[in-house]
Amino acid sequence: MLILIVAQTIAFPLQTVAGPKQARSERTLQRLLDAAQVLIEEKGHAAVSIPEIARRARSSVGGFYARFRDKNELLRALEERHFIEVWQRLEALADARRWENVSTAQVVEAAVAELVSVTRERRRLIAAFLVSAIQDPAIREGGLRFRRRVEECIRGLLLPRRGEMDHPDPALAVDLAVQTAFALMNHHVLIEKTEAAGRPLSDDELRRELTTMFLRYVGIARPASSRTKARKRRR
Repeated sequence: MLILIVAQTIAFPLQTVAGPKQARSERTLQRLLDAAQVLIEEKGHAAVSIPEIARRARSSVGGFYARFRDKNELLRALEERHFIEVWQRLEALADARRWENVSTAQVVEAAVAELVSVTRERRRLIAAFLVSAIQDPAIREGGLRFRRRVEECIRGLLLPRRGEMDHPDPALAVDLAVQTAFALMNHHVLIEKTEAAGRPLSDDELRRELTTMFLRYVGIARPASSRTKARKRRR
């Protein structure tokens, strides 16, 4: 399961920010990004000010503007870094050797668990990306590129097992199932909950129901033991 912690953030060269020429400047940039991310998770993007980010980063407003024109440019850098960090973890998930002698249903279950976990850990940060994407084409396109990479990753895991799928077009089914999962989790982020049957769903229920939706749409049967466990949970 993905547990993404700001304190463990790795420094990357970001395309959205001019590369610092000195190690000290690189450290300041990372502190600004870390501070902004923590504050957004604490308060939400709209409530965070540039002076507050600078103070938390042990920098200055001038230091902020030396690297970013405004909060939107900062958010683009945060989005890029977020996707790089998540992608590194997805690459570990995509290693086919990890799934030898594992059922296809379990592969889907693990992928859905990663999506729900990342969304929970960075809910307000992802919400900031989604809201800003309405007016910022760069942020919107960054999100679309990342989702396409995830689709490619999941296709790479599942299409070698297409013989287990009942859907007449497995590639189409996998892509649409991934998009449906993203759409539901984006809704979960923006509304701050997902309700069904007149009540909010827990993370465990979200994982379970998303996995079931994915498997049934693509046409993959669960192992008999998993079906038995699911029936027991409903009783």
